[in-house]
Amino acid sequence: MLQGLEEFFIKLLYGKAKVVLSCGIFMESSKLEPSKKPLNVLTKQLNAHVIITLKNGVEYKGRMTRCDGHMNIMLDGASECIKEKLIANYGTVLVRGNNILYITLDTGRGK
Repeated sequence: MLQGLEEFFIKLLYGKAKVVLSCGIFMESSKLEPSKKPLNVLTKQLNAHVIITLKNGVEYKGRMTRCDGHMNIMLDGASECIKEKLIANYGTVLVRGNNILYITLDTGRGK
């Protein structure tokens, strides 16, 4: 699992999106300065490797090439995993934002 204070993941919840920092500090996005809002943090990580966990438990790993205001995300070199078991490798996939439970920066892989 990812560790370190600078590593974090964005957890999307119904109602208010919250930023969850690895040190366990929860902040409501409405009270954050613009540079720390979840969508702004996410767009700054374009071309970074991410792990997207869906509400049904399926994970997609790949390089995030695009995201929009609905947090629809396009991944290049994507792979699909269930319980850390590789199911399939894909070229490019589009993950619909409302299916996403949370997004983790995959710092184990380079940019």
